[in-house]
Amino acid sequence: MPALKSSKTLACALTLASLACAPLSAAAASWTPVARTPPNSVETMLLLTDGTVLAHSYDGPGNIWLKLSPDANGNYANGRWSRVAGMGTNRLYFASHVLRSGDVWVLGGEYSGPNLDANWTNTGEWYDTLRNVWTPIAPHPEANFGDVPTMLLDKDRILAGSLFNRSTYLYDIASNSWTRAADKAYDDSSDEETYVKLPGGKVMVYDLFRSIATGGGYAEVYDPKTGLWSGRSPSDGTAAGSIPQLSSPAMGYEIGGALALRSRDRGGRVITIGATGHTALYDVASNTWSAGPDIIGTLPNGAQGLFGAVDAPAAALPDGRVMLAADASPSTGTAFSGPTQLFTYNPAKNTIQPLSPALPVTLGDPAFVHRMLVLPTGQVLFTRGGTDVWIYTADGAPPDKARPTVETVRYDGKGRFTLSGRQLTGANAGSTYGDDAESDENYPIVRFGQPGGSSVWYGRTSNWKSTDVQVRKITSTRFTLKTGTPAGLVSLAVSAAGVESLPVCLTLTADQVAGTGSAADIPLQTCP
Repeated sequence: MPALKSSKTLACALTLASLACAPLSAAAASWTPVARTPPNSVETMLLLTDGTVLAHSYDGPGNIWLKLSPDANGNYANGRWSRVAGMGTNRLYFASHVLRSGDVWVLGGEYSGPNLDANWTNTGEWYDTLRNVWTPIAPHPEANFGDVPTMLLDKDRILAGSLFNRSTYLYDIASNSWTRAADKAYDDSSDEETYVKLPGGKVMVYDLFRSIATGGGYAEVYDPKTGLWSGRSPSDGTAAGSIPQLSSPAMGYEIGGALALRSRDRGGRVITIGATGHTALYDVASNTWSAGPDIIGTLPNGAQGLFGAVDAPAAALPDGRVMLAADASPSTGTAFSGPTQLFTYNPAKNTIQPLSPALPVTLGDPAFVHRMLVLPTGQVLFTRGGTDVWIYTADGAPPDKARPTVETVRYDGKGRFTLSGRQLTGANAGSTYGDDAESDENYPIVRFGQPGGSSVWYGRTSNWKSTDVQVRKITSTRFTLKTGTPAGLVSLAVSAAGVESLPVCLTLTADQVAGTGSAADIPLQTCP
């Protein structure tokens, strides 16, 4: 929970290949500034299911939201910013999710109210993305919530922790109601912690308060099928290996993000990024923890030192690496100390190196003001809380076996379509931060193009069958077309957490584009 501070500004952008053919081999990594300046500062960003970006701003009252829409060629760097409806309550540092309906759900706020006072509100809101309207939701059952972690589960439920104790709760989206869930396995509150989705639908958390208090290594997993928490801790024998200390009182009891890593096996691994400059790896299949590489950056005096994720963003790159921000706090001994540096974690080599190329702007601020969001193109939208926004294009491409696949497309009538395929919800959440911001992106995005042309546009997905990660079986998602979609031959690709399928082509009839006509399977073909 960083103190409320004003932030400076940045800048960056991206380019986009046509869907007329398979994705091109990756060129050299690069940074590009988003050409147009947003009307307000950009903080937490969410990827909507129509391919646009919803961005929170804490300018003024703290209820402002912006939208970034890509241009006609699908280029976010040349996209346009617009203001959308503001929240009913001013809030800063809160939980947020894009729901299977395509709408947005927010809960809490470490700071809220007219003056953004530190009051850890338990209120929340629902944003109807089609009607552009915010509506209050049932408050969290406890009097205060703030920025405690949450996680979207299957069956349209959201798991939420407690600011004060080991209690956890479930929010039912359909009924707008809360129920008490099982207590955590350990006497450890959820304050400052980070939830991460494991393959199989379970949710893991590193218990930083218990780990700090005992000098040990504690973590646990929530199983939605049983409704129970269970330990995954080397310190009590419920897991093998060891966990380095990932937070400390000096680091404000803060921690960074956590992401499932792409894996050939069905167990997978998870990286948790510590505030202390240490990282930890968890192997799901063997239930084993180990120390990951330390984060070593360059201090202002030119010396090398530990950098930590004292509330800091991270994002998955298309080739499986992880881009992350960390600051000099561990080296200075004081939380929220700049400068910030960007790094990449390479799971294949188990190394952390400075990001190349470096952002062409000095990051003098601490890491907590920065945010990352993975775009459907695999590029990373980056901001440090100001009006300068940048896009990072990585130099690696995903192997074909890591891509989603499109198996069938069916017109259901009344303008609705169903796409079935594999790996439609991605290998991980795409982007992560810690307790102050949530921007999970493990859901399908459908992108269209004209074979041989440069036009690119998005459909709007909803009702994907699973909220899990690394789903290899066939699942499905619904989608609708953007107004103005042409009839005739179009190319289609589906992406999840920034990894895109190879394109397929299909022919849309005039009736289907108009939202009329009978239900029918749509034949898929190789694009010319």
